[in-house]
Amino acid sequence: MKIKSAIHAFLLAALAFTMLPAVNAEDWDEQPSVKKSVAPENPQKITGMVMATLNIDEKGFVTGAEISKSTDNALDSQVLDAVKQWRFNPAKKGGSAIACKINVPFKFKG
Repeated sequence: MKIKSAIHAFLLAALAFTMLPAVNAEDWDEQPSVKKSVAPENPQKITGMVMATLNIDEKGFVTGAEISKSTDNALDSQVLDAVKQWRFNPAKKGGSAIACKINVPFKFKG
């Protein structure tokens, strides 16, 4: 059941990510896209939502992450641990890769 919850949280986050506007969307021509993701764990089977703000460099690495909203602080460290392992195809402006900042929501079901 632990794996099912983690997969569920990941799929919801991936779906929401594709629909969520980026923090600085006007600063690029092509938004970043997820290349590698790691689902946050939810060992306590908490139901809730966490919004993470990620800084992504021009190589697609997450260089910083913070929680901008959360319904349960017990989920925050799980999300931060997971997103720091993510890799992206970077955002582009004028054909060149650039650093950017995006919001990624995670919804957890216990």
